[in-house]
Amino acid sequence: MATNEIKLGINLRQNKNARNSGYGKYYPEIDTQTTLSLRGFAKHMSDHGSIYSLDIIEGVLKKITQCLPELISQGVPVRMEPLGTFLPTCDVAQPILNIAAMENADPNEVVKGVHIRFLPYGVEDDNITSRRFKQEYCSLEFRNIVDTVKVTVDGKVKKATTLKPIATAVAEYKSGGVSSGGSSSQPSTGGGNQSSGGSTGGGSNPGSGGSDMN
Repeated sequence: MATNEIKLGINLRQNKNARNSGYGKYYPEIDTQTTLSLRGFAKHMSDHGSIYSLDIIEGVLKKITQCLPELISQGVPVRMEPLGTFLPTCDVAQPILNIAAMENADPNEVVKGVHIRFLPYGVEDDNITSRRFKQEYCSLEFRNIVDTVKVTVDGKVKKATTLKPIATAVAEYKSGGVSSGGSSSQPSTGGGNQSSGGSTGGGSNPGSGGSDMN
């Protein structure tokens, strides 16, 4: 049973790809809030009855952000139970054609980039991912229908996210009104929080994001 009294908002976005089998259906997205800074996260921890002061917690977290990339850059995955494991993965710039070509190959020309990837922990009772995380930690509530539209701001065309409360859309539908669109919009930079005009995608909707940290 969920232990968090603060609700996790779920928005719905309509699939508008006519070539997709989910066309016309509404898929869930997390209604993400403003990203918490490292200091904000440290304060959150200290406010939860921690015996450690804000400065100590912040110092430890800063040390983690320094040491984690160092270890990942050396090919050392770091597992933080029960959350998961941070590990390196790479993007291919160009593959090596055969064994003969390996002799003079430069890895910097073969590898385009290295990611810090997070792999959720999934072992027995310590697994707090996916369905179990939802069951034990999350109290869900529907909030808005979201849509991405093009708007003109100062002569420039930008993407904006529109929001319409689901209750409003349902009421309009029942009364025979139009249920698409949103009640507010703002320019979108493609980020993962609502303040920048974005909303993190759900797993069922085509085009949802991955877990790589670029």
